[in-house]
Amino acid sequence: MKKLTILFPLVLLIVSCTHGTPATDPSVISSRSAEWDTALNNGDIDALAALYTDDARIMPPNAEMASGTDAVRDAFGGMIESGLISSLTSVDISVSGNVGYNVGTYVLTAGDEQVDVGKFIETWVRGDDGLWRISNDIYNSDLPVEPPKPSMPMTHLVITHEVEDVDTWMAAWRGEDSRHKLFADNGAAHVHTFSSPDNPNLTGLVVAVKDMDALNAMLVSEEGQAAAAADGVRAETLTTLVEIK
Repeated sequence: MKKLTILFPLVLLIVSCTHGTPATDPSVISSRSAEWDTALNNGDIDALAALYTDDARIMPPNAEMASGTDAVRDAFGGMIESGLISSLTSVDISVSGNVGYNVGTYVLTAGDEQVDVGKFIETWVRGDDGLWRISNDIYNSDLPVEPPKPSMPMTHLVITHEVEDVDTWMAAWRGEDSRHKLFADNGAAHVHTFSSPDNPNLTGLVVAVKDMDALNAMLVSEEGQAAAAADGVRAETLTTLVEIK
């Protein structure tokens, strides 16, 4: 009886420790991951943010690491506002005690269009309330990064012509919807206007051109010809000089 009396408290201690050990079933994380997917696709940023710890670290592609609830809302609120739909697939989930991880892939769509496909890894922690939350989230695209488009070399033109009335011509170059906008919409980045002090009706332009083809097409189009006529440009006096490089 003395031996049994000694062993009995030890048995209680073992049972007690075993009962307090957190579950190691990976389904506890896979079910929470499914909640993440549902929250994003339902546009519920509050439910999504609740799946993260208060100091969670977010590591998105092509951006600095950020932490906290505001960082979570910023990262995924933008996706929600863009109407993106997510589909997550876990490929490896592991749980040990109060810590686990989830490795998987994602697909983002907008309507019928697939806009991104990539992979992610999350670390999860079990809180004092027994709920599992993401403490670290890193994700990046499988799509290649597009190289920056080379800037087109700028060409400068000097255009001179006479006009019927310099005030009428200058009025066309002033205001919100002026000829500056017409030229800018058709390959001309900047236009400076000039007038001769000796002959005010002798006017000129210095034009910085990004797309010469677009500008030429506009000048010979019905819109361009109508604009020149409305501005009183005397077509027979027009002279164009092209920058020599």
